[in-house]
Amino acid sequence: MEKVFLIGDNESLMSELSETLKSDYEIADELDESVDFIFELTNFNKEIKFNILNFIDEKNSKGVIISSSLCITPLEQSVNCKFPERLVGAGLYPTFSKVKGIELSETTYTSAENSAKAKSLFEKTGKEVFFVKGRTGLISMRIISLIINEAYLVLQEGTSDRKDIDTAMKLGTNYPYGPIEWSERIGIELIYHILKAMFEEFGDDRYRITPLLKETYLESLK
Repeated sequence: MEKVFLIGDNESLMSELSETLKSDYEIADELDESVDFIFELTNFNKEIKFNILNFIDEKNSKGVIISSSLCITPLEQSVNCKFPERLVGAGLYPTFSKVKGIELSETTYTSAENSAKAKSLFEKTGKEVFFVKGRTGLISMRIISLIINEAYLVLQEGTSDRKDIDTAMKLGTNYPYGPIEWSERIGIELIYHILKAMFEEFGDDRYRITPLLKETYLESLK
């Protein structure tokens, strides 16, 4: 059985991923050269992300690195790696296991062999794999974050309350969750940082964080 090592700053995501993988892979307690796949699950703290990538390079030189890449692009991560050919970006976030697909992202350095290994790992768990370009937010979380941001603006303006906003979106679009509910399930902290990273990258006002969403994020830090 191939070995997987999980590391990062998000305990709930690590626990969710461990549950997803444990029937098909051995979850390693320590990182060494025997590990086949390393998951780095830090989404927005660059200092932590790059320190962990350096730690991975010191402990393991051959395993495929599957790294959360919603706020920090795979390319930016790769240039900070000793072995950039083994890094594959992934759209990993709390509740990802509830959806049928997973987004992966290669860089110009990623080898075809390592991409295929990452794809095979997720397919073994029943996921349909999509390869996308390594832009901030990737696809689904970029769009979902914008919807959530707009929902907080509607709430801020007093157009409706949070319950009715969620109900209207679920009934009107057949989404599994309303946008406010989605922000709570995924985590307002991650949504805030995805929007912040997109605004910094693209400089487009549509990514500007709604004041109420920012207030909700700040209140969540207490």
